[in-house]
Amino acid sequence: MTTARKSRSAAAASAAALLACALLAAAGCGGRPDEAREARHPLLRKAAAAREAEDADRAIALCERLLRRHPDNSAAHRELALLLDHYRDDAPGAIVHYRRYLELRPDSAQREAVEEMLHHCEVAYGAHLVQAPDSLKRELAAKDARIRELELEVVQLREARDGTGPAIAVPRSVAKDARAKAAAAETAATRTHVVGPGETLATISKKYYGTPARWKDIHQANRDRLPDANRVREGMELTIPE
Repeated sequence: MTTARKSRSAAAASAAALLACALLAAAGCGGRPDEAREARHPLLRKAAAAREAEDADRAIALCERLLRRHPDNSAAHRELALLLDHYRDDAPGAIVHYRRYLELRPDSAQREAVEEMLHHCEVAYGAHLVQAPDSLKRELAAKDARIRELELEVVQLREARDGTGPAIAVPRSVAKDARAKAAAAETAATRTHVVGPGETLATISKKYYGTPARWKDIHQANRDRLPDANRVREGMELTIPE
């Protein structure tokens, strides 16, 4: 083969390599699926449909199921963070998944918006911690432990999937574990209130504390029976913390 033909052959090979890199980049960095493709996963589509139907519990369960299978699905982390933030008022859980999304998608067009939501969660959570009475501080400490456990769990799931760490059993629902830990940490008195016609958490808070602002405390103490703070029903029996 002449020198000229060798040069043309090398140039062609180089061009082919550049084209392959461009195709990989179009599909996602390093061959990683782009976020739009991740969002088309059947479980995530079902989660979005459940959210639209205002079934936050099902939407959260579907996202958690997807992340147990694919812990690096950034779209699922973002969806779960939004659900925990806006439907569960679960700042610690939302913080974990907002952070993971930003780690997986550092160049996302949504980065600024997600960073703003993460900052809001962190500020609200920090303010709540400072202002909380001792019983809630113990509960919030348990939630801090949950953040660390969740972050470790994500790493373990990823390592087990990639074969870089020991195989681990699929954990139980993170939400159920968190509620169990919160219940164990809570030492508030067991006052109860039966919801009357037209009552809301804010009006009940006003009745017991003299201010509607502590509706979140009542909601937190009744997570097991009242996942959605806006769905207070007449006749429901609620625990009223000190």
